[in-house]
Amino acid sequence: MHLLQVYSNPSPENLPPQELILRSASRQRQQAPRATLRRARQLRPDDIELLVTRYLAVRNIRTVAKELQVSRTTVARILTKHGIDASRRMTEAQISIAAELYEQGLSSAAIGQQLGFDNHTILKALRGRGVAIRRAVSQQPNRTDRSARLT
Repeated sequence: MHLLQVYSNPSPENLPPQELILRSASRQRQQAPRATLRRARQLRPDDIELLVTRYLAVRNIRTVAKELQVSRTTVARILTKHGIDASRRMTEAQISIAAELYEQGLSSAAIGQQLGFDNHTILKALRGRGVAIRRAVSQQPNRTDRSARLT
């Protein structure tokens, strides 16, 4: 009903449908230049061998993916294809050690390096255990600024 009223009672701001069609057809749309599509890089057998040996050395999919500039899912797929179980879980003993070290003041990254896990895995296990997680160093207020305000 509203549409009928708009076109039954023309005003300068309401254009007839034919005019709208002509205007849209006559305008040349600016097309953004298309980015050239890159093909996914195929890993050669020696790259795959390097990926597997590097993972066995560091036991961290994220690190290997970053170093070889491939996705984490690609690393996980290749490792699975080679019979390597990349889904590692922390044992209760490892979580206890991590909680103890975290309470002593070590960072999750330092604990992860010691135990052979990513810092995100450490934090997840600590949260599951109910350990209060500290703010990251980069998020803590600058101590020099605070001491300067006090004097």
